[in-house]
Amino acid sequence: MAFEKEIAHSLYSAYEVYLDLKAQLHDVQQLRTQQLQEALSRIPEPVLEETDKGKGGHEHADHDVDHAVGKKKPIPTIEDHEQQIHRDLDELAKKIENLVQSLTQNHTTAPTMLGEFENLRTFKIMSGEKFALNSVLPLKPNR
Repeated sequence: MAFEKEIAHSLYSAYEVYLDLKAQLHDVQQLRTQQLQEALSRIPEPVLEETDKGKGGHEHADHDVDHAVGKKKPIPTIEDHEQQIHRDLDELAKKIENLVQSLTQNHTTAPTMLGEFENLRTFKIMSGEKFALNSVLPLKPNR
């Protein structure tokens, strides 16, 4: 019975990590979209009339300001966030490997596994958390 419990908890925690990573990737994609929109909004509209380019040096100063603003983009923080997601994916891979080893080294029965998932669901509900596997593994209470 201890092996079934280990298998159920490993599978459940791997699924929770998966859902968290999926949400994080969605957030990163939205952040990149926002940054792209901000960068595009900073691009000045093309001027159709001719300007006096030789005298004031005014256009050069505007270019320096735009260039300085471009350097302040938070790109390193996005890269750091993506690296953290890759580390979390490695953790997920280790949990899945643990699950595969447990399943291949210790034989279980389906009713015992379902019982362990029912215990896990009961624990999650009693602790005020949502059972993340409801859509994957709908469990019916015993009557």
